[in-house]
Amino acid sequence: MDKILEHIHTDSKPGQSTLIACALVATWWTGPSQRHLFSSVLIRQCNYRQWMDGVALSISKARLLGYVRSLRIEYIRHLLMDFRRLPRHHGGYLPSIHNAHSLTLSHVRAEKIPQDQFFTCFSALRETITHLSLEIFVMSFSAFVALVDHFPNIRSLQLSLVVPERDEGPVPSLSRPLRGKLRVRAVQAYISEFFGRFTELDLEYEELVIESSSFFVHPVFLKSALLISTSTVKFLRIISEVRRE
Repeated sequence: MDKILEHIHTDSKPGQSTLIACALVATWWTGPSQRHLFSSVLIRQCNYRQWMDGVALSISKARLLGYVRSLRIEYIRHLLMDFRRLPRHHGGYLPSIHNAHSLTLSHVRAEKIPQDQFFTCFSALRETITHLSLEIFVMSFSAFVALVDHFPNIRSLQLSLVVPERDEGPVPSLSRPLRGKLRVRAVQAYISEFFGRFTELDLEYEELVIESSSFFVHPVFLKSALLISTSTVKFLRIISEVRRE
């Protein structure tokens, strides 16, 4: 049953409808169908309220949150607002998502999020997350280091359109080297300074993939990119798509 259900894509409404229908066929279909239905969760503005009221804060459905393996959250400020409103004895729904290994945060301005609230909110995922993806993310370099350092078991880090805030002073240190795979997408000239500071961290990446539409126009950025984990990188791919009008 699990092998069959793997071919149903949960990122489309037809796929989700199919899994919901499968869960109603028979008792022994329910568990496998629900595991696949909730294995990948996307929380965005259009479904946030429905997700919170219908699943996240429902005591009867709390067990479903244990099936989540991949969690993507857009506009996290709504999540933190609800988290602050919960009673002290209520752990919130994120502690129930204790088996997720992939976390994607998109459309976030990190300087507007108190770090203590953020880290408290994601404390249950601290040891389980192995893949972290930041997309359209506005943050200072020190906030970036604190965020990455919060998840000690990261083996895959993906950065897409990370917009740096001005951050003076020395480069913060990590509690341990960053290992595994690094993928940087949609690189633009204005993050070359951010990337230059990034190379001063303790990095031990074995695989490095860089994508940019104007990569070779910026040799300073190219030099910074090639300085990443020069003693450990075993696989390097540079994808450049120079667009011409």
